[in-house]
Amino acid sequence: MGGANYYSAAMPESVFVLPETKIVAKMMLDDNDRDRIRATVHDENILNVKTLSNEEKIFSYMYRRLNLISDEMKLVITRGDDTDARFVNLISIMKLDNLFREFVFEVYHECLLNKSPLTDYEIMMFYERKGRENETVASWRDNTLGKLKNRYTRALYASGLIDKSVGIREITTPFVGRGTIDLLRREGYSDYVKATLGI
Repeated sequence: MGGANYYSAAMPESVFVLPETKIVAKMMLDDNDRDRIRATVHDENILNVKTLSNEEKIFSYMYRRLNLISDEMKLVITRGDDTDARFVNLISIMKLDNLFREFVFEVYHECLLNKSPLTDYEIMMFYERKGRENETVASWRDNTLGKLKNRYTRALYASGLIDKSVGIREITTPFVGRGTIDLLRREGYSDYVKATLGI
């Protein structure tokens, strides 16, 4: 997916979609044939979208991020406790999306440490800073950054890391099971756990 400086604004509006992610993850565990899974998702309208282009965008993003995590992590998404499933789902998004991962590591983690809320100001300052460092981010228009801000905060809210997706967002810490945390650490995600849960 490119190096550390590869940034994309391709995060779809329906980025978290846990029920649909569970279905696709289970299909990948049963028989990870992308074409077959893609056809089933389309035929059964699993993503519940009206246009083929939207469906393809959401599916491609979902499949790519799920393909980056282990079968054990997919099992947590499909069969685990709801809080654990949401958390691992977020980890898969962070794994795929460099800019979102850096946002969580640099901005969310700072709010967690300081016990301070996550505001629009912190988020937009992050994009401004990245824009000074990276031509791709610098080229994005304000409406693109606004959409990304909304998608980032919705993903954090859906995973239980903030108390709401708009306004002054207080940091919350979901109770993720010890087994899931141990699994993530074994698989090399200790820095992800520390950035999100502070442990």
